[in-house]
Amino acid sequence: MSLTRKRVLPAFAAGLLAAGAITLLGGSPAATAVGSDSVECTDTHADEHSAARGRPGSSGHDRNEISDAQAAQMNADLRAKVMEANQRGGVAALAAGGTINVVWHVVTTTAGKGAISDATIAKQLKVLNDGFAGAESSAAAKTGFKFVTQQTKRYTNNTWFNGGADNATTERQMKTQTRVGTAATLNVWFTDIDGFGFATFPTWYKGDPKMDGVVVDYATVPGGSEVNFNLGKTVTHEVGHWMGLWHTFQGGCTATNDEVADTPAQTSSTSGCPEGRDSCSRAGLDPIHNYMDYSYDDCYNQFTPGQNTRMQSAWTAYRAGK
Repeated sequence: MSLTRKRVLPAFAAGLLAAGAITLLGGSPAATAVGSDSVECTDTHADEHSAARGRPGSSGHDRNEISDAQAAQMNADLRAKVMEANQRGGVAALAAGGTINVVWHVVTTTAGKGAISDATIAKQLKVLNDGFAGAESSAAAKTGFKFVTQQTKRYTNNTWFNGGADNATTERQMKTQTRVGTAATLNVWFTDIDGFGFATFPTWYKGDPKMDGVVVDYATVPGGSEVNFNLGKTVTHEVGHWMGLWHTFQGGCTATNDEVADTPAQTSSTSGCPEGRDSCSRAGLDPIHNYMDYSYDDCYNQFTPGQNTRMQSAWTAYRAGK
């Protein structure tokens, strides 16, 4: 499957707030923003990933593409929400992160395809926590976020398993009938999807709260059958989106790239784990070890401090206490 990704994301505000407030990394903000809130983040994990899935008939539609206007709207709204939180003293504990309750939704067929044990769920939770705790690399940010299992829900539904992510009507039915909690509750559905996973951004919760969460292919969990992508880090990647991050390559080889200053710009997504890859003439090698690239699971090992700042900001603005 061949995907086309636009160079998007207008500049973000550096030093947005006064000293002691939240700082959002990037350049200068766009002046005007329009767009829709009814879109989702979808990852099909680049051409090699799709080929590895052996699904040449997949649609090729990447719902993770966002327009300049949508990106500008998201950034403008985040700036405004963070400033409001700062004005009412809601950012004092920002650097501490927070505890996030997780509801796991395991969908299987009547034949049992897609079954994920409680032991595997526990392993998946550990992978997620290790990533956000910076446990995999000395260069990784320790975000302060901790994930705890609130509940594991199980369903036998052939339609949801086969179309819960690839058919809009089925996806909505599945989510609206099963989602639990508030904006601060992470809901993760495991189904069989055309791709590896997708997530909603925090900006969009208010417009469609029952659709909020992450959908991940069941074969990507620890010990799953997805070769090179079966260490559970697809969940880490998608939760990064749910927390407000974009792909490291989304802005392309530009000054703003992914709106995070300490993730070097890259022209395109990474496949495999090519040490020393440098697809962009700007400073820095491609951040192939970053959870928000498209590298193999065993290549992923970090979020950056700048990404942590953005996640903390988005958490405060859209999810914490909601």
